[in-house]
Amino acid sequence: MIFGTTASGQQVTAPQRPVRSEGGFAQLGLPLSRIFHADPAGRNAGWSIYATYGIDQAKTRDLNESTLKGNRRYSTMAVGTLNYKMNRWLAFSYEESLYTTHANPDQALPLFRGVPSREWNDIREEGGPIFTF
Repeated sequence: MIFGTTASGQQVTAPQRPVRSEGGFAQLGLPLSRIFHADPAGRNAGWSIYATYGIDQAKTRDLNESTLKGNRRYSTMAVGTLNYKMNRWLAFSYEESLYTTHANPDQALPLFRGVPSREWNDIREEGGPIFTF
C-alpha cells in the first residue's frame, strides 16, 4: 500500500487500481491411448497430451498512466503437457513451456542480458507425480 498525507497533515492511503489486461487462452487435449487403440486393461491405457496457447496484453491507457511507460507490449505462452495415468491414485506428468514477452516497438528497447531486445523468452520444464485421493 502507498501511504501519504493530505494538505492538513492527515495520514491517508492512496487509491490504487490494478493494471487491467485482456487476452485469453486455448487448450487442446488428446487421449493418445484411445487414438492408438490401447487395451483399456493394459499398461498403455493412460496416455494423454495437452497443447495450450495463451496471450496477455495490458491495456494501453493503464500503461501510459503508470511508471512503467509501456516497455512491455504483450506476452504469450505455449505449453505442451504429456500425462500418464498409472492407476486411479497415481499419474505422472511432464510439461515443457515457453513464455515470451514482446517489447513495445514505439519505446526504447529494454535490455535483456545487456542487449536491446524486442522479445525475451523463458523456457521451463517440469515433471513429477500427481497423487489423487
